[in-house]
Amino acid sequence: MTFDPLIALGLSVSAALALLGPLVVAFVLWRRLQAPALAWLIGAGTFFVSQVVLRLPWQIPLGVWISKQQPGEAVMWAWLVASAFTAGLFEETGRWVAYRFVWKGRTATGGLMLGAGHGGFESMLLVGLNLAVSAVLYVALSQGVTLGLPEDALSVVRTQFAQLTPALTLAGGIERLSSMVVHCGLSVLVLQAFTRGSSRWLWLAIAFHTVSNVAGVGASKGLGVWPGEAVIALFALAALAWTVRWVRDDRRARAALAS
Repeated sequence: MTFDPLIALGLSVSAALALLGPLVVAFVLWRRLQAPALAWLIGAGTFFVSQVVLRLPWQIPLGVWISKQQPGEAVMWAWLVASAFTAGLFEETGRWVAYRFVWKGRTATGGLMLGAGHGGFESMLLVGLNLAVSAVLYVALSQGVTLGLPEDALSVVRTQFAQLTPALTLAGGIERLSSMVVHCGLSVLVLQAFTRGSSRWLWLAIAFHTVSNVAGVGASKGLGVWPGEAVIALFALAALAWTVRWVRDDRRARAALAS
């Protein structure tokens, strides 16, 4: 396998964005907006419980089983929609539970930090670690070091690396940035269920989460990686718009009450 320094660099940059980016975002929010650090930890815990403990243990094996049945395109699209809906249902309900029973500060700034913890921990655990391992594997295999992997696994990994381009290696890190913005927006959106006293905001968050997942993955499958990234970025911009507005309005209102 021929070594391409740009591919190694791209994988390393993406890994850094996914692993270190969430910590940088948390530090900036804590330093610039005085966002509570505890909210980040609660957000991280919310993701861990809602996804790692409650959803992924059955969702992944079920998806593997369905793929082995060689289903038609309609079934795979139905599975995509169902997976997106359960992701939204478990994660947004998890945020609601966190606001209801764990963190009752319920400021917009705190909600923003909770979202940064939720999306940041997801980025670090599910994407960043995989990208870091991929970077190490790429360098090792290109130098003839197999790291004790069996031949069938080596064949699969080499095939995947052969399909990489320097640009594609950056897609994972860029996608995580957009996804973190979406998670921050969703946390602020779910918070409205308490500040505005209506559960419809929770259902709006579930719907937005579901549609953004279906649209992003669907665009990637049908049109390619970068059109998929563009779709996710559009959802991130929408989430950023309401997040900035509600955080700003909340901070102004609290400042007025304190003066």
